[in-house]
Amino acid sequence: MAGVLLAFWIERVRARRDARMLYGRILRTSRSELAYLKPMCEQGRDALRAGQGAGTGDSLGVPATRALLISPLVHDQAPYSLIMALTILCGYLRTAENLFREAPSLKPQDVVARELLSKTLGDALDKANKMISIALEQIDAQLKLLGLEKTPDAATQEVSRRLLEVLQSSQPSRTGQNSQPNRGVPKSE
Repeated sequence: MAGVLLAFWIERVRARRDARMLYGRILRTSRSELAYLKPMCEQGRDALRAGQGAGTGDSLGVPATRALLISPLVHDQAPYSLIMALTILCGYLRTAENLFREAPSLKPQDVVARELLSKTLGDALDKANKMISIALEQIDAQLKLLGLEKTPDAATQEVSRRLLEVLQSSQPSRTGQNSQPNRGVPKSE
């Protein structure tokens, strides 16, 4: 009888450990997704504030984070603060995507409407960036509790730096302006 009880106990411990590891993997997937989205929001916000287009808002989708929110495992193990932060973030990103879809429908002659929408989009990306930071803090706290925190290595940091340089150097041109070089501005040699 003791052997049977021991086997059940071992199986229960193993199942709990496997559930915690799966929970950790789900959190890491969402964390990676949000960590990649954060600099894109910053770049888009900065471009809009500089008077340039931010490109498309299609990249605001967060499928891994949405999958995390529908996982019963996460709802069993995650604190309410994490679920609340991710739920609000996903809803806000969906709203921001809708704002970006509105931008192409404006006529080029609607300068005032375009400027207002550009400010609204910049503010939306700024809020999304702040919400992502809060969500990442919550996820990092859970990963630390699970002993699964991961620090980026030198190669990851170098790739991240290079990608940020590419994003910053490929700012889209302003809508409604021709792509001719600046006329009347002397080139510095």
